[in-house]
Amino acid sequence: MLGGFAFSVGGEVLLGISAGSQRLLAFLAVRDRMVTRNLVAGTLWPESSGERAGASLRSAVSRLDGAARDAVKVTSHDLSLGDELVVDMHKARALANRLLDRDGPHPDNDISSPAVLALSDDLLPGWYDDWAVMAADDWHQLRLHALEAVAARLMIADRLPEAAVAAVAAVRAEPLRESSRAALIRVHLAEGNQFDAVSEFERYRVLLRAELGVEPTSRLSALLAGQRPK
Repeated sequence: MLGGFAFSVGGEVLLGISAGSQRLLAFLAVRDRMVTRNLVAGTLWPESSGERAGASLRSAVSRLDGAARDAVKVTSHDLSLGDELVVDMHKARALANRLLDRDGPHPDNDISSPAVLALSDDLLPGWYDDWAVMAADDWHQLRLHALEAVAARLMIADRLPEAAVAAVAAVRAEPLRESSRAALIRVHLAEGNQFDAVSEFERYRVLLRAELGVEPTSRLSALLAGQRPK
């Protein structure tokens, strides 16, 4: 789901899954719970009549073969993914939520290079169904906050090169987001790299002017107090 749709069995990607079946599997993964047949059909085939949408759903289910078919729980009224299925989005979302929970447990693996990689991909890029776009937007916001949280925790742990990687990932995901730029500037300053910090600020200021016609906030400017020439 992250970085694109794929269905793997034993590390081997299963090919030949029809577009309709991919949409079915992806939608069930996004919902992550039992969903009524009517809701699935109406969401995946919104421009069809109820009868035709239901027929399209039955066709998508029937085209699932082997392990893909076994991955879907089907009843007369509902559908869901099987409990044994591992979905990268679910694991990454749980990771992001742990990182943002200040009072919860914080396993060491949550603050690591693999964690940054898990938060660095968009959900179903290139999918333009309304439900997929909304899910992608929700994930995009969550992962940005989580990447900034990883960067901050790595800075506290004095793991500055890793903190920089996390902050850069957040900036790449949303170049106009000031809090991500601030995270990267803080890392540069903690490393003693004033030139990099000032250069990052100036790049951001030029981008903001070009895209939005505004200036960075005074809060961001304050990070560089005494660093830039008068």
